[in-house]
Amino acid sequence: MSKFGSGGAQDRRAGPRAAIQHAAKVLCGVFAWDCVIRDQSATGLRVQMLSSATPPGKVQVVDLVSGFAYDVKVVWQKDREFGLKIVGSHDLRGLAPASLQTAKRMWQASQGKVSAS
Repeated sequence: MSKFGSGGAQDRRAGPRAAIQHAAKVLCGVFAWDCVIRDQSATGLRVQMLSSATPPGKVQVVDLVSGFAYDVKVVWQKDREFGLKIVGSHDLRGLAPASLQTAKRMWQASQGKVSAS
């Protein structure tokens, strides 16, 4: 029986989620923390911080596997896991504006191909 069946708790997500294990970075200004994206939907992410750092309310998450950066806001926290609502997304695999250069450099470095673009 599903844990979301008639007798269980109700899933309040707007869309389906996919379980993933992507290495990522949480960026806030000049600070960056390692994390793992545990699951993702069209509207949010669940991340596990690899340190005891607690990110502030609004941050950016760089998915080092997919090459996307997400502008997010924290909606819940339990220990080192955070639920994040996606408020914007950016493809780092092509040209990126100056405001995304830190995120792009982090992604490129994780791929072993840092360039000047």
